[in-house]
Amino acid sequence: MPRRARSTYYSSYNRQEKQRKIPSPLPYLLIALLAGAGLAYFHFFAYQSISGKITNAYTGAPMPGVRVVVQAAPPAEGTPAPQATTTLTATTGPDGSFVVDKVPENPIVLVEADGFAPQRMEAAGRRQVDVKLVPNVLRGTIMGADGKPLVATITAGGTRTVSGADGNYLLKSVPEDRKLVVKAPGYLAATVQFGQVVTQNVTLEPFVAKAIYINGDSIATPGKLQALLSLVDRTELNAVVIDVKADNSGLVLYDSKLPLVQELGTSQQLISNLDGLLADLKGRKIYTIARLSVFWDQAATNAKPEWALKSKKASGQVWVDGYGKRWANPYNPQVWDYNIAIAKEVASRGFNEVQFDNTQFPSEGELEDIDFGPEGAGKKRVDAIAGFLDRAYGELSPLGVYVASNVFGLTPFVQDDMGVGQRFEDVAAKIDYICPAIYPSLFGDGFMDFPIPAERPFEVVAETMQAAVARSGSSPAKVRPWLQDFSGKVQYDAAKVRAEIDAAEQSGAVGWMLWNFGNVYTEGALKAP
Repeated sequence: MPRRARSTYYSSYNRQEKQRKIPSPLPYLLIALLAGAGLAYFHFFAYQSISGKITNAYTGAPMPGVRVVVQAAPPAEGTPAPQATTTLTATTGPDGSFVVDKVPENPIVLVEADGFAPQRMEAAGRRQVDVKLVPNVLRGTIMGADGKPLVATITAGGTRTVSGADGNYLLKSVPEDRKLVVKAPGYLAATVQFGQVVTQNVTLEPFVAKAIYINGDSIATPGKLQALLSLVDRTELNAVVIDVKADNSGLVLYDSKLPLVQELGTSQQLISNLDGLLADLKGRKIYTIARLSVFWDQAATNAKPEWALKSKKASGQVWVDGYGKRWANPYNPQVWDYNIAIAKEVASRGFNEVQFDNTQFPSEGELEDIDFGPEGAGKKRVDAIAGFLDRAYGELSPLGVYVASNVFGLTPFVQDDMGVGQRFEDVAAKIDYICPAIYPSLFGDGFMDFPIPAERPFEVVAETMQAAVARSGSSPAKVRPWLQDFSGKVQYDAAKVRAEIDAAEQSGAVGWMLWNFGNVYTEGALKAP
C-alpha cells in the first residue's frame, strides 16, 4: 500500500476515534441544571428553612427554652389528606432565636409557653417568623383599705378564682378586655382595668349595708319615697332594698326592655323612672339592692302555663298553694333564664346588688300533689335551688354586682332543706350574702325555750346569727339578716328593734336589713350617721 494512502487512512481513523471518545457535554449539563433546580425547589419551596425570634410582648425580652412546632397546613376542603403529617420542633436559644430546617409546604408555626397565650401563625413563603408572646396569667393580692388581706372572688371574662387567706390570687387565661371584677362581702365591689402587666393588686373599700325595704307602691308615691330617703339621710342607714319583681304577683315593676317580658306582658311600671331613681340614690351615696322574687310568680305562670308546677290529681292543671297562688317550676331552665335575664338587666341599669327572694319550692298547700314534670325526674330540690343560684352568680358577677339570697329564719338550725330546697351550706356556697329572715315574732312559742320568742329579740337574733355564721364558715358568703320592724302579738318599739340590730352586729352579721311591709320604720331605733 502506498505510504500516503496509509497515512491518510490512519488520520481519518484517529479523527473518528477521538470523536467517539469525547462525549457531548450537553446532556450532562441538562441533567445538572434539572438536579440543581430540583434541589433549589426543595430547599426554597418544598423544604425551606424558617428562622425567627421569640420575645415577651410586654418587655421585649428574648424568651429562651420555648418550644416551637412547625406543621404542614391542613389540606383544602375536598383535597385528600396526606398519609402522614410532618411535625418539626425546635427550642429557642439564650437569645430567643430558633431555626427549623426542611419545613413542609404551607407551614404553620405554633408557639406555646406557660403563662402566655399560644400563637399560631401561617408562614407560607416566609423565611423569618418573629413571635411576640402575650402573657395571659395575672397574679396579685386583694386587701382592704386597712391593709389586711381579703378572701375575695376575682372574675375576668369567663374565668373566676378566689384569693387565699393571704389575699393572693392567680388568674389564668386573662381575657382580651383585661378587666377584673373583684368582690368581697363587707366591701364595695371594684372593677379594675389593667394594662400590660402580670401583677395587679387591688384594694377594696369597706362597706356594711344597713338597709330598709322599699316597695313599689312607696316608690310610686313621691312624698313617701322622699320621706324614706330623708330617713336614710339623717340616720345610720346607708342602703335600700327595692322591689323590681313583686313577690306575690311576679310583675316586673320597672320599664323593662327585655323582649320576653314585653312578649309575655308581665310588667307593671310602678317605678316610673328607674334610671332617675338610681341616679338620685347614687348621688346620695346610698347602696342599692334590687329584690327579685323568683319562683312564686303569678304573672309568668299565667302567660306561660307550661312553666308552672302541675297537679297530679288534676292532670295537666296548674297546681296552687294554700293561698291559691301558682308557682313556677324551679327545675325548669326556662324559668331560670327568665329571672336571670331580669337580674342582669337591673344590674346593668346600676344596682349594686341583686337579692333573690322566694328561691325555694312551695311550703304551703297539698305538696304531695305537685307534679314536677320531666325536668324534675331524678333530681333533688337542693340541686334546683343551688343550680339556679350558681348560674345566676356566674352571669351576674362579671357585671360587678353582689348576689344575695333570702332564706327562712329556721334554716340555720336545721340540717335538711326544710322541704323547700334551702339547705344553708348549699345556698351560701353559691352567693355573696345569705340573708335569713330572723323575725322573732314568727318563731313559734317555746322556741329556744322562750315561752314567747318575740319578747326576747336580742337572744333570738343572737342565737340564730351564731348558728348561721357557723354554718357559713367554709364559704366566702357572709350573713346579712333581715330583722323585723313590725309588730305581731308583741308590740315592737325602738328598744326591741335596736336590740335586734345590736344582737346582729355583735354576732357576726355583715350588715342588716329592716323589714316592714308598709315601709313604716322606727327612727328611734336608729343611730345618727
